[in-house]
Amino acid sequence: MPQPSSVPGISARSRRSGRMSTRLLFIVCWLSAIIFSAYIVVYYEGALLTHTMQDWNEVLPRIYQPGSMLATAAIGAHFLAGAIVLILGPMQLIAPLRARAPNVHRWIGRFYAAAALATGVGGLVYIAIEGTVGGPVMSTGFALYGALMVLCAVNTVRHARAGRFDIHRAWAIRLFALGIGSWLFRMDYGIWLKLIGGFGHHSHTYDGLFDKIMSFFFYVPNLAIAELIIRRRGGTQTESARTIRSASIGFIAVLVLVATILFGRSYWLPHITQRLADLSQMHTQRD
Repeated sequence: MPQPSSVPGISARSRRSGRMSTRLLFIVCWLSAIIFSAYIVVYYEGALLTHTMQDWNEVLPRIYQPGSMLATAAIGAHFLAGAIVLILGPMQLIAPLRARAPNVHRWIGRFYAAAALATGVGGLVYIAIEGTVGGPVMSTGFALYGALMVLCAVNTVRHARAGRFDIHRAWAIRLFALGIGSWLFRMDYGIWLKLIGGFGHHSHTYDGLFDKIMSFFFYVPNLAIAELIIRRRGGTQTESARTIRSASIGFIAVLVLVATILFGRSYWLPHITQRLADLSQMHTQRD
């Protein structure tokens, strides 16, 4: 079988373009997820320190219910663990890290799986107590997401510990596909609202047509793509196929970058700035 460098019809320029577009998408998505994670930790978890828990309801109506301590603790754990999942997940995809520092890969994987498990359990506990603002459809979609998260986290660790690394890899891919769901949920809304103009029906209580679709759309397509990756077999691609693939990946990278800038400027960064200012003022008053 010829090596990639000798595959007929595939130029070195095409291979470089493919690698560059893939790396660009990886970097843009990771940076976007890090910014979103910072927003989650600073704004939502920071509200615990500033005693402004009602702020949670500005973006997600009824997410905070005074007097329901268990539900608040569950959703707070869900938020924090979800941020950890978004930050650690991409690190597991870095091939040189897996090859040169397997112990680091394993320890990150343990923290990653534990955070994913906490994310799923926290969300499920909250839904069982309070439901979701969007009603039965959103509750069903989000509960299924949480259950799948728990299933994938458990199986990823279980098969790794048993040395079944091919099966472990398959479950890890599924877990990653689910792990980026919370970020994609916001990105999809950002693209839909900022770039497409909100075509369709969205309500403040998240029970419109678009909202009902989004209750499943932020993770079901990810899992479908994950299954294609798991079942993919080796083979060659034509020059035109590689060019189309590279251009598509590059377009998605640009789309994510634009959506991150728009969504970050409108929501994430202002909320981070507000919470940091509140924390700074609290610290000044104490002094």
